[in-house]
Amino acid sequence: MWRLWLRSIALLVILPMLLGMAPALAQEATPISPSAEITTEVLATVRLPADASPPLPAVFDVWLGSLVPGEELRFETGAAPPSIAADVMLVGEYTVRSEGRLQVQHAAGLEEVPPGTVATVRPGEAVIYVENQAAQVLRNPGDETTQALGFGVFSAAPPSEITQGLVRQEDWERSGLAGQDLLVRVERLTLPPGSSLPAFVPDVHAPRIFVVAEGVAQWAILAPGRATPPAAVPFRREQAIRFQALREGEQLQLRNDEDRPLVLLQVTVSAGDAATPVATTPLA
Repeated sequence: MWRLWLRSIALLVILPMLLGMAPALAQEATPISPSAEITTEVLATVRLPADASPPLPAVFDVWLGSLVPGEELRFETGAAPPSIAADVMLVGEYTVRSEGRLQVQHAAGLEEVPPGTVATVRPGEAVIYVENQAAQVLRNPGDETTQALGFGVFSAAPPSEITQGLVRQEDWERSGLAGQDLLVRVERLTLPPGSSLPAFVPDVHAPRIFVVAEGVAQWAILAPGRATPPAAVPFRREQAIRFQALREGEQLQLRNDEDRPLVLLQVTVSAGDAATPVATTPLA
């Protein structure tokens, strides 16, 4: 995988910092057009098999990665903690070679790639690093910069240095998704100027994570009985918005206050139907 999940982990501090700095950075709500058309494009649905997913404690993370023309990345065995990860190619293509189990998801179906074999991943395709601790080599052989959306489940148990993710340890445990086959749905949402996603209550059993691809997203919590419009926290291009559990009665709103379209990459994680859940201890 890209190993650029480190950047997404760094972004985890953005939301608490911005909230702590309000109202300096928070913006008041502007009128929203309920009739504005929001377009949704399904980019991929990827299955992560349960037998390759690390046990609790673990986190789920999402990131954007890119390779400039001719760039090559090499990762030694054990560079990542126990984990399974995947990339969905958005722009360009790259080649990948892994010394472990690798799958490439084409339009025609899933290809098992033998260890040590070079595979090419093109736009709309996905590569699944089933044995993500294996040595890997990624290369961009083309003449344009590639971009991929990556995601995965990473062990947070010592000696792993990964202790935070866009779905945190406590939320991943509460989700009940550990020990199950996972279906990860990646969609591109385009919000016209002055529009908003329908307000929703985040579901810990099917967490949604957002990455801003273009524009500026305004993140706000709607609370019942609030007399004034909620202040919002801005998220800009390539910033990720982690899963956030809310208090009873609250809803989450993502809106576009700009005069240009807002493009979001939405990643939704849910349980597959091919595995039996592993018993976990619920949080108090």
